[in-house]
Amino acid sequence: MTLNSASIVQRTFVLLISVMACSSASAVEDCEINKESVNPANGTTTAGKTGIMRCVDRDTGKLVREQELRAGVNIGLVRYYRDGVLLKEYSVNERGNSHGKLREFAPNGQVLREENNENGSVRGLLREWYPNGVLKRVAFIGDNPKEKAAVRYTPDKQLSEIECGEKAMLAPHANDAVLCGFQGKPSQVQLFSDSGRLRSQFTLLAGVSQQASYFHENGKPETVEVLGAKQKTRKQYSDKGVLRKETVWNTAEKPVVIEREVEYHESGSKLREQLFAMTDKDGRRQNKLVSDASFYLNGQAKRSEKFTTEGKDDVKEVRNYFDDGKMASLERYVYEGRYRERPLGVHQSFAQNGKLVRESHYDERGRIQRERTWDESGKQLTDDMLYEDGSRKAYTK
Repeated sequence: MTLNSASIVQRTFVLLISVMACSSASAVEDCEINKESVNPANGTTTAGKTGIMRCVDRDTGKLVREQELRAGVNIGLVRYYRDGVLLKEYSVNERGNSHGKLREFAPNGQVLREENNENGSVRGLLREWYPNGVLKRVAFIGDNPKEKAAVRYTPDKQLSEIECGEKAMLAPHANDAVLCGFQGKPSQVQLFSDSGRLRSQFTLLAGVSQQASYFHENGKPETVEVLGAKQKTRKQYSDKGVLRKETVWNTAEKPVVIEREVEYHESGSKLREQLFAMTDKDGRRQNKLVSDASFYLNGQAKRSEKFTTEGKDDVKEVRNYFDDGKMASLERYVYEGRYRERPLGVHQSFAQNGKLVRESHYDERGRIQRERTWDESGKQLTDDMLYEDGSRKAYTK
């Protein structure tokens, strides 16, 4: 479980190219092995040689890099320097990949990063420090994605990020057994920005977030997540403290599926509500949208869409409403694919007084066949047969 944490990235260090990046692009290097001048760009000068190749900037005489050669091959220790001060050191294997301990340094000599590499990939414990020596980050990276944990601290030693694994992995450098709730009781964790602002807080048990709160700049909750026995709920708030969105997932299903999503206006009124349910069709179990409702700001229903299955057809029933709650229209469609819907049966429209004012009849192919209209008093105005070319004539029995 990762909380406000950047993902841990495996790092592969390229030997000669990355060395050049540490020095001026226009710098010329003079290199030697065992006091014998060599040119690393000319393999014949290093062929068969064993020892430490030292390269200095020709203009300043300052050390730029050191690299171990074994029988002319770059294997072993590598050191980079900036202005003659050690910047980074590690070792490479016969494949040219970093292997073993890697360390990076600040100009004052303080170690900034220490990690272990296996054939170019970070493995095991990784530590980072601020230039003043304060611990910045501790991480553990195993051979599989589940073997991963990390914590990060601000310059003031406040916890800033946390990533819990399946068990405690960071001792003795960080007590993730307590922080992640691996001792049989929930842990309360607060995460801060580098400026000292509280960004989030969590309740953790066995490495899993039971409750999480994220905060706006003004300190008010932005997002609150709660994990229950069978549900996970997320509520999102404006910086004024008004609930704007609520999402509920069914955690009993694997993988987890969404159950409900509600959107709210800045005034607090509900704007939209979608409901989902697990269904079985053609031997497949899937999570589907079963209803989608929108609302006026006065609280009355605005539009309602309900989704059902009739035989082999996925059917959508649509009801539109006036702002006083009275129905304005009723329509049904068969869903035929992305953005394709076929009108089904009889579609009706109503006046605000409840009187039927339009009725459209569709055949099994979704073509309109008959249309009737009335005025708001209920008096019939038209009753027409409609044809494919758009023409019509009065309906006769």
